[in-house]
Amino acid sequence: MTKIFIGQAVTGHDIEVLKMEMEKVYSILKQGGHDVYSTLEEEGKNIFKKAGEWVIHAFKQIDKHDVFLVIIRTEYRSEGLLMEIGYALSKNKKLILLINEKVKNTYLRDFTDDIIEWRNFDDLITKLSKLRT
Repeated sequence: MTKIFIGQAVTGHDIEVLKMEMEKVYSILKQGGHDVYSTLEEEGKNIFKKAGEWVIHAFKQIDKHDVFLVIIRTEYRSEGLLMEIGYALSKNKKLILLINEKVKNTYLRDFTDDIIEWRNFDDLITKLSKLRT
């Protein structure tokens, strides 16, 4: 069973929509036999007082996982997500990039051969159902 940490930008997105989408993502990955985790599961629980505490928590969770699966929806730059990606790369974690095909202004594609481009959320789910790590 592959342990997958899911990273994504949260700031600037509707949290409730993200949570609904992520339930589908978790479900499809679990059906594929993967163990999945995202800090979004803890959103709203007010367990950290500062944003930096969230990032340190994410680093500790990344250490416990085999794969860092990053979901990029827009060209918006999330400082926390970029730090998580850098940390995962420094720890030689396998990086899988799920990126909306409309996103062009990024160099994240240069850091992995495991790139899954998607058009819309249904397309993302379909492609995730075929994920082999």
